[in-house]
Amino acid sequence: MKIETTRFGSQEVEQDSIIHFPNGLLNDSEVKDFKLFHKEDAEPGPVVFWLQSVEDPDKAYTIIDPSLVGFSYEVALPDEDYQLLGSSNTDEIAVMVIITGAEDGMENIQKNGMALISGNVTKPLFINLNSKKGLQRSIKNLEYDIYLSIPVTTESL
Repeated sequence: MKIETTRFGSQEVEQDSIIHFPNGLLNDSEVKDFKLFHKEDAEPGPVVFWLQSVEDPDKAYTIIDPSLVGFSYEVALPDEDYQLLGSSNTDEIAVMVIITGAEDGMENIQKNGMALISGNVTKPLFINLNSKKGLQRSIKNLEYDIYLSIPVTTESL
């Protein structure tokens, strides 16, 4: 199937590569189907991914595995979330964080060739790449959000 994107142009994608978020995302429950993109030639492997909406060319979220920058989760989801993801095996579920930077309207802090990006670790994405199902949950019990600040070079992206 062919999808249109503002970031990647026109793309041909396999239907079975589409990740379905039955409840949408927390900030947009209407958009439910996404394609995961990454830089093809990243060595030793991709660090940054783009979760591109199949339905809306303008909606793409930059996501990372927070463990790559030293943050890890120990989260037990409710049984209904595991059912929605199509697995009770936590090893099949990737936990990702949406990151933001200057392109999202935040001030881009440059120092020694590095920029500062932020990820909201209280609203992670849970993605089962086997079943192609995903969900986003708010896991905060606090009155404020916790953000992970990550210095990156342009080569990391």
